[in-house]
Amino acid sequence: MKQINLEEKNLLKEYFTCGTMKSDELESIVKEMKKEKVLQKHPYQITPPIKDGGRWMTYIQDTEVNKRVKITSYTEDGIYQKLYNIYFPVKKETLEILYPLWVEKRKGMNLSSRTIQRNRNHWEKYYEKAKIIRKSIDRITVDDIEGFFHGCISEYDLTKKELDNMKLIFKDLMKYAKKKGLILSNPYDDVEIKLNGCKPPNNPKDESRVYLPEEKEKLFRQLNKRLMQMPYETDAYVVFLLFKLGLRIGEAVALKWSDIDWEAREIHIHRMESRVEDENGKLKVAICEYTKKKSPAGDRYLPLSDYEINLFQTVKRINEEAGYSDGDFIFCDKEGRTKIREVDNCIRAQCRRAGIEVKSTHDIRRTVASEMRRKKVEIEDIQWSLGHNDEATTRTYILNNQGKQKTSRQIVNALSGMNGSDVLMRTQNSRNEKSPEAF
Repeated sequence: MKQINLEEKNLLKEYFTCGTMKSDELESIVKEMKKEKVLQKHPYQITPPIKDGGRWMTYIQDTEVNKRVKITSYTEDGIYQKLYNIYFPVKKETLEILYPLWVEKRKGMNLSSRTIQRNRNHWEKYYEKAKIIRKSIDRITVDDIEGFFHGCISEYDLTKKELDNMKLIFKDLMKYAKKKGLILSNPYDDVEIKLNGCKPPNNPKDESRVYLPEEKEKLFRQLNKRLMQMPYETDAYVVFLLFKLGLRIGEAVALKWSDIDWEAREIHIHRMESRVEDENGKLKVAICEYTKKKSPAGDRYLPLSDYEINLFQTVKRINEEAGYSDGDFIFCDKEGRTKIREVDNCIRAQCRRAGIEVKSTHDIRRTVASEMRRKKVEIEDIQWSLGHNDEATTRTYILNNQGKQKTSRQIVNALSGMNGSDVLMRTQNSRNEKSPEAF
């Protein structure tokens, strides 16, 4: 087979891309290319059959037993295909093989360790035992993908949100496979997943996601009681600060004295405690010089009132008297810098002692956002204060933090001027006067 020039190569590429080449033409070209590659490597003669119905025959050197082994086929194409498979074995690329490379690629994209770990958890739970990840990528069909996801919906009773989270892995792996040239077209693009079988999301009531006024007051009383008993324990002051600034808990425990501008009365939020991979691939607690998702919106300066200024001055005095120190970090104890785990344990323990439902530090952020909105603070200002990238996220934090009964009273009172019938009211009053309960 003669060598083709660059122009002919481009023409051949165009045929492939446009799909204008006839199938028998393409098959013929592929066979000739395989035959030439075999002849370049094969040292033995390939002999045709001596009589009709006979076989094509040749030999290959078996290195394991150090002798020649006969190879036969009834057709010329067949024997060249066998030899091609021996000299040029096809490497079976699968999602299972591609997954570790994909993970490394994502690490290079500056994604957080928690995101990478969430991907790993989904892979282990939904993918590791699935047959589809061991199938050659170029043989995966639309039906294969749809069958896999519909099976997961049924087996794991997935919500739409969880389905979307675990689908990301498959979608991105197939996209990655196409970029690497392992597939010419991506079957995932034509996939349609029926969501009928997805479990409805469990939407918790607003009251369970924020601290109601009476819960907040009970928690504050319990925290102050704790401070009376243990005046050098500064975890309570972290909680008080969360209720004032609406910080992420990881941002609060990463605050340093150098972040405070006492003269301008503001504090710079630009780092957080997180979990990052060590040299062995295990997650460890560390302070990172960025906020959640490494978002520019997280880097912000928040104003400080007299309350927060006094709080920081009190913590400074406690640190000096108790000998607490860990570099420039504000919140410390005898073991060093206060960790997320310690503050979280404090909140849970004090909620239980206060006799209220145990709620998280993130519920404090929702409470702060909801209270700001109730006091007519603009959405974009709340978004800035919380360090959110977009307004849509901030809106999910604004809930009813007053409780159902108070809200019901406010609605009734607000609509009291909308009564349209005096006769109706007089009739109702007459009934009330005749009712035995009136006496």
